Amino acid sequence: MNKRSTLDSLVLYLYNETELTDSVLIQDAIDHDDEIAETYNSLIQARDLIHHTLLSPEPILRENIMLYAKLTAAHA
Repeated sequence: MNKRSTLDSLVLYLYNETELTDSVLIQDAIDHDDEIAETYNSLIQARDLIHHTLLSPEPILRENIMLYAKLTAAHA
């Protein structure tokens, strides 16, 4: 298995998009190959960071959006 197909498989596995037989093989690879386990853990961290960023914008960003809305509403 090359690195690209391994990465693709890990991403699919991360999002529960693999068949049961593939899931078993991927989990076995994660359990027995340190490099694959490290890559998978990095993917988990990236996913969690993306979800956090998309779900919890910084307060200043929300304030800027509200300020912009108020300013543009005055000109409408």
